Amino acid sequence: MHPYIDKLGLKHDPFADDYLRDDFYGGGNRDNLVYRLLDHENRDVSLDAVVGAAGSGKTRLAHRLCECAPEGDLPVLAAVDLFRSAGDLLGDILRELDVKAGADQAGSLEILNNRAIDLTRAGKSILLLIDNAHELGPDCLRLVERLLASRWSAIHLVLIGEDQLAEMLQTRLRQRYRDRLEIHQLPALNRVETAYYIQLKLARAGYGRNLSMTSQDALDVLQHCGGLPRRINSLTAAMLNSQAQASAAVSRKQARQLAPEERPAEEKADRPEIRYLWHAFALSIALVAVLFWPVDSPESSAPATAPRIQSQAIALPEPARVEPVAPASATGAVAANAEQNPIPVLSEFESLLLATPADNFTVQLMDSASEEEVLAFIAGEGLGGIHGYYETRRGRSPWFIAVDGIYPDWEAAREAQTRLAENNAGMDPWIRRVSNVHAEIARSGKRQGP
Repeated sequence: MHPYIDKLGLKHDPFADDYLRDDFYGGGNRDNLVYRLLDHENRDVSLDAVVGAAGSGKTRLAHRLCECAPEGDLPVLAAVDLFRSAGDLLGDILRELDVKAGADQAGSLEILNNRAIDLTRAGKSILLLIDNAHELGPDCLRLVERLLASRWSAIHLVLIGEDQLAEMLQTRLRQRYRDRLEIHQLPALNRVETAYYIQLKLARAGYGRNLSMTSQDALDVLQHCGGLPRRINSLTAAMLNSQAQASAAVSRKQARQLAPEERPAEEKADRPEIRYLWHAFALSIALVAVLFWPVDSPESSAPATAPRIQSQAIALPEPARVEPVAPASATGAVAANAEQNPIPVLSEFESLLLATPADNFTVQLMDSASEEEVLAFIAGEGLGGIHGYYETRRGRSPWFIAVDGIYPDWEAAREAQTRLAENNAGMDPWIRRVSNVHAEIARSGKRQGP
């Protein structure tokens, strides 16, 4: 437990990551965004996307939408990650609806369709919220498109994710679904909103007074949080902990400076003069023991006659000659260590991508955690021109992404995307900015070759 919780008399920790607590801050246009998303029936939109930086409060916004959903909407909140399949996502949705999944994905889709039809007849609809949607895989994105089909009118989707979600939807969704898409930016809080946010958090935890903050403390929080609620929480908690610990140290110092009759009982019992008397008494006992303890004289303990020792010459062998050995150089040790732990080198194709201007485009064909799978895919598709794959990182594991072509503008990349989709059945190509590819290659930790 943080020290400031007891010092301020709080009912709970207001700056912990608890999305279920009723302390949603509606400033920074958040309340208006909630009302607009819930008013989907008066907008010709069936898919909303909310994008924002990590720590900007997207998950808390999703829970707020569930809390404020109108009576005619049945809220369902699901989350995805890179390794979650469409079947897993569909199973989570049906579980939230308290409906048993089918034997396969097609059966589960049919069950969800029938549930949506029943709700439509009752004048209701499903508000489906998918959090962390920037990590939607191709199969999950196809599931989203199936949910957007005309017969799924009783389902309104809200995708919530980081900023790259906007680019992903604009490039990977088919045109007829992009026409029904509206993207909303979740902005950072300004300085005034940040101060109100901190006061609201404390007030909901039971602290009704104005927070005692020095101007420097407040300036540090406002300058370093970037208006992101997660950073505001951690920086404010650290500041309050520091103040609570400093206050406790001052209290202990003041207690030591009190008169003897005003000191606490436990400090009176530990008076230094009593400790000194005990030390002097123990030292006196030790001195008496040393002076009067009986000790045998050296003469009485010596033998009557000492044994005669005959001298004898001992021939020592000549020491072997040892040739000096030159010490190993530090450079050699470093080189040996580098040979044992070599830094991976960029491939020719990765170096080509890094040399490409950042404002160009390429087309992603597929990605996988298996390098062999990506190599087999490239060999089997019979691609021409500039194509290959590069390595990046997803968490702590390597990730391999196959791309085709380098295009100077969006229109050329769009033509290539359409051509690849038409000529390769089952392929799901999408357009990538080369600047994003550069950032992903940098995460691999590779170095330029000699």
